[in-house]
Amino acid sequence: MSNNISKKPSSNAQKSSSPHSKKSPASKTVSRHIESYNQTSKENSIIRKVGIVLAIAQLISSSVLVVALKRLNLLQTWQLFLTAFTLVIFETLVIYFLVIKQSAKRAVQVILIILSILISCGSVIGYKYVRQTVSFIENITGSHYETQTYKVLVLKSSQYNEISQLNNQHIGFLSTNPNLETTEKTLKNVISFKEQHYDELGNLIAGIQDYKVSAITLTDSYLEFLEENDKDFIENSKVIYQFEVRVENEKDEKRVNVVTDPFILYISGSDSRIGLNDTARSDVNILAVINPKEAKILLVSIPRDYYVQLHGTTGTKDKLTHAGIYGTEMSKTTIEDLLDIDINYTLKVGFSTVIKVIDEVDGIDIDSDQAFTAWTNKSCKFTKGVQHVDSVCALAFARERYSYASGDRHRGENQQQVITKLIEKVTNPHYLTRYTDILSAAEGSFETSLNYDEITDFARYQLAELKKWKVKSISLDGTGAMLPTYSMGAQKLYVMIPTQSTIVTAQEKITEYLK
Repeated sequence: MSNNISKKPSSNAQKSSSPHSKKSPASKTVSRHIESYNQTSKENSIIRKVGIVLAIAQLISSSVLVVALKRLNLLQTWQLFLTAFTLVIFETLVIYFLVIKQSAKRAVQVILIILSILISCGSVIGYKYVRQTVSFIENITGSHYETQTYKVLVLKSSQYNEISQLNNQHIGFLSTNPNLETTEKTLKNVISFKEQHYDELGNLIAGIQDYKVSAITLTDSYLEFLEENDKDFIENSKVIYQFEVRVENEKDEKRVNVVTDPFILYISGSDSRIGLNDTARSDVNILAVINPKEAKILLVSIPRDYYVQLHGTTGTKDKLTHAGIYGTEMSKTTIEDLLDIDINYTLKVGFSTVIKVIDEVDGIDIDSDQAFTAWTNKSCKFTKGVQHVDSVCALAFARERYSYASGDRHRGENQQQVITKLIEKVTNPHYLTRYTDILSAAEGSFETSLNYDEITDFARYQLAELKKWKVKSISLDGTGAMLPTYSMGAQKLYVMIPTQSTIVTAQEKITEYLK
């Protein structure tokens, strides 16, 4: 009998022929190697791309930072070269280990990636700080002139409402103005007129009130004076036109090597409410006699009401503060005449604006020797002793004089204290992170005849030496009196007659510091 029953294939045969059959151990190993190779290749490709991106980013950011540092001029040549060399070496390592040598340990590559990112970010942040510093220095050294803002005034009862209506009319000017010729020429570019000169402010006012002239021209400083002393005229007059006259500062031929040679810096505190570039009364007059080699500074404070002969004038003397009406150069040369010295540089400070920096450093601690309520701001009440103040009350403290028996002399001491306390706060490392905010707050508050290289050379020298500066302060003194002034005419104003012995003492100390 035939056997019709077919044999079933063995289970092993089924398994081997099945598409889902298990791989052999050898094939598994090969697969794992292939997968690992593909994964490694993929990771290496990503790292290579990251390395190229980081190398380019680091090259750009580092180059920009090095160029900015070169412009800032705070690093010596070898320091700048060392910085650039170090950055190049690190960038070479990044390219080698991330782009070229793919067999480098992953830990090394990760560390290089992190460091490269940190250096690139640090370079960008550093550039921001350096660039803002460069911009700040460029701005305070860029101007070589000031402007006088003139107002053309007529009586409210007159028919004049526009400057064109004064064509061919008589206009009054103060003959005491050193810039008189330029002033008249500037206005004649607008209209034709017949000029009438007056030797003092009172006669000029009388001229328009008696209808001898149709209009008069005055600067803002004179108008501020009239607002305090002749309110009737201010109420009965109106401004119909305004123009500016440029006052060029003389080219300074007294420059020295500020790193090695002693020099004198005249600090003028402007009282301008318009802007730092506008001429105004100089409420702060301080000489800083700086000896860089011996790291010592002598501050000589000169009262604003000091009764002096304005440079280039004869006859009636004037208050030193009025010299600022004609420009910083007039104040500087007048002080040179007074003390028989050469002033090398000037620094004009807008006291109303620089005080804003105080808020950026969270206020300052001042030490008042008496309790008083500020005359310029009744909301500022001071107690005797140390107290914390914001910018508003710091400014009131710096301007106060009526609460003190010594008046303007004491105000000079307060101003020196505010400046000193502010410098202490700004140079505190705690505020380094707010450096750019402080510079922004100080924008438009300073203007100096020191040039860019002199400032950066001096700063580089101080950073290298890290000397501890010794600062000594003295003040000129005098006695109060009521006398006429060159700028304001016969009307008697409070002035301070200089005490000659204090002038001699100041001259001796200045000579000592200049040795």
